[in-house]
Amino acid sequence: MHRIVVASDLAMTHDTAFGRGCELAATNCAELHVLRLASRYKHSASPAADGAAMLAEARARFPSIASITISAPIPRSARTIAARAGELRADIIVMRNEIDPNQVDDRPFDLIVDVARRTSIPVLAAQGDSHAPYRRLLALLDTGDDARRVLDLALRMKSADSLFAVHACPKHSSREKTAEAMAELERVIATALEGRCDAAATITPVVRNGDLASVLIEEWSALHPDLIVAATRKPHGLEGIFGHSHVADLLEIMPFDLLVTNLETRENNHLEEPAMIGDAGLKTKALAAARHLLRRG
Repeated sequence: MHRIVVASDLAMTHDTAFGRGCELAATNCAELHVLRLASRYKHSASPAADGAAMLAEARARFPSIASITISAPIPRSARTIAARAGELRADIIVMRNEIDPNQVDDRPFDLIVDVARRTSIPVLAAQGDSHAPYRRLLALLDTGDDARRVLDLALRMKSADSLFAVHACPKHSSREKTAEAMAELERVIATALEGRCDAAATITPVVRNGDLASVLIEEWSALHPDLIVAATRKPHGLEGIFGHSHVADLLEIMPFDLLVTNLETRENNHLEEPAMIGDAGLKTKALAAARHLLRRG
């Protein structure tokens, strides 16, 4: 990664997107570009610390960052964010996934989902404080080239030492189908690692039966990853969640960081609104399972 873009209003005292962006830029000796989004403070709220002071502190704390720039405030528009990140040739867009109580109707997860739909640049939804680099990754893989591209993205996280490659089979798959899925997953992993002497993470293949949301939540609870890496495009992939914006609901209540890549390639970096597809009960089941696991933990 050579160019990290943070899209944030920098309104919170400890901005999760800015902190994670600094950590990623330092790890990769990369450029850090901050797109400062217009804030919407409540009348009683006090403005956040000056952006220039935050940049000065970041330069002192992370001397390996190649350079840091900050833009003038821009609209909180997914189209604008995607366009500006494209102009900067960003390798990743980092966004805050933490509600700011001092702003009016602050729903950062909705904006994240919209940005992810509109660009092929991977989008990182940062929720936790960046006290340490990502070490344990969980990559949700479909099949074939799509799985390979998601795995390649996960391997770009240089700090990772453990990577769990997880594939969800249909709920009632036979043992033979599950074994076939495992063999295909192992083939994808072997292909992704060919000629990559820089891949330091240990990759563990995991195949589970069930719908994607349930498998994601169960494996997150069991494996405790720092970061989830996933993709959207096909009805049988994360599009089943994205189609109804269910990912926004998961982002709102689940305490994990999520890196999403949109595998759909379209001209002019423009994506049409997605069709309403997928199981109508997926949202209810996913949220119920998530709340159960959170109470259990």
